[in-house]
Amino acid sequence: MTLEMFHAQLAAAAQTSSINQQIAEYVSEHYREASFMTASELAHVIGVSQASITRFSVTVGFSGFTDFVRTLQGLVREQWNTPERAVYVHSEWHGQKDLLIEQEIQNLEGLPELVADNHVGEMARAIASAKRVVLAGARASSTIVPYAAYFLSKVKDGVEVATPNTPLWETFGLDPDPESLVVAWVFPRYPDALVSWLERLHRQDIPIAAFTDRWVSPAVQLAEPVVVVPVASASLFDSYAAAFVLINYIIRRVAALTSGLQQRLEALEAREQANHAFWNRPTSK
Repeated sequence: MTLEMFHAQLAAAAQTSSINQQIAEYVSEHYREASFMTASELAHVIGVSQASITRFSVTVGFSGFTDFVRTLQGLVREQWNTPERAVYVHSEWHGQKDLLIEQEIQNLEGLPELVADNHVGEMARAIASAKRVVLAGARASSTIVPYAAYFLSKVKDGVEVATPNTPLWETFGLDPDPESLVVAWVFPRYPDALVSWLERLHRQDIPIAAFTDRWVSPAVQLAEPVVVVPVASASLFDSYAAAFVLINYIIRRVAALTSGLQQRLEALEAREQANHAFWNRPTSK
């Protein structure tokens, strides 16, 4: 859904009753502020009951206010700055059902349908077949990269990391390698440094794959395949639970496509045992 489509749904709901018209007019004019409000806050500022807000959310086409405000948050997320999101620290946003936890539960529950999508299979095949895989991200998006790199490197060679101010970030693409694949994580607030870097590689026809949060993300025009995985936004900072689970799942798919995996894992385990990589409980004498 785009912001224009959201406004069209508001306009349609406004025709159903005078109260819905009142709510629709406020949300349409103050949609950015409304994305931070609880149902009770929105009801108070408009001067209607909380039940009216809930009924309006259903009239617009959502399952309830949580679904309504979650969609609105997704549409305006890149416009937020961190001080504005301090509202999520307030007690009104906490209760028996915390909105952040509810969002992540919904995101995780949607993963079975997501992993059945062809784009996920294409992503696994692209990573498995690439001789060199460069995992890229910037700012908050870059926090996912070490996790992906750590486990992906256990199942295949040629895994590298490119983040701002690293040598690879500065030099990658100077000598394009057709067997390389860039895998980028592009989540709000979309870092300009990352988008500009990907645009440069795209102009050089360097293969790019990407994980992002929606189909209107700037990554969509720069990468193929693209996997869209939802990010929870109802907190001081975005939460990536579904993204981490999806990465683990895709690495498992890559492993299934990798020949000699069992021998590789056995050799890796033997090396780690020899290097005393893990703590062992002391044996009693």
